Amino acid sequence: MKRPHSLLLLLTALLLASCASTTALKITPTQEGERVTIPKHHLSVTLTPGWRIAKTAPANTLLFASAANGNLRFVIVGPLGDNSGPKDALVANAAYQKGIQQTLADGGFSKVDRAGMFRVAGVSAFRCDASTRNKSQSIMQVHVPYNNRVWVLSFYSTGEQVSRFTAVPKILQSLQFLP
Repeated sequence: MKRPHSLLLLLTALLLASCASTTALKITPTQEGERVTIPKHHLSVTLTPGWRIAKTAPANTLLFASAANGNLRFVIVGPLGDNSGPKDALVANAAYQKGIQQTLADGGFSKVDRAGMFRVAGVSAFRCDASTRNKSQSIMQVHVPYNNRVWVLSFYSTGEQVSRFTAVPKILQSLQFLP
């Protein structure tokens, strides 16, 4: 029998292959920074001042942005999953969470600094902060279930720990799902 994280890797690869490769963005200046709306998927997030939005994002990415200093990157991927029903239980499932942690470890982020459920955009989401063994790189992945799909928000740092950047919680808390 395959290990659960192997199944998760396969499932994630299949789901990512079904995501749209390019997405139109609507960017609106606000007092807090730039509100980036992804109309096709009815969601928005506000980037704090100093972020650069990539004109072309990697395949299967809805939004790719980097902080002005270049040490912090932010990506939104989704929607993952079919429209077969709520994904709240999936994201809260311990096997799913362990699979995310194992996937990060397989990618070189072997030290889990923090993992657990928290509230964002009015729903319970899973957050996992991990770093390389020497802490030279860190990542934060947030899996947000909404409207029978899962959206993944990732922050990646080549400098200090992702959780130490003041922009990260502001950006996470700005996430909105629109009608």
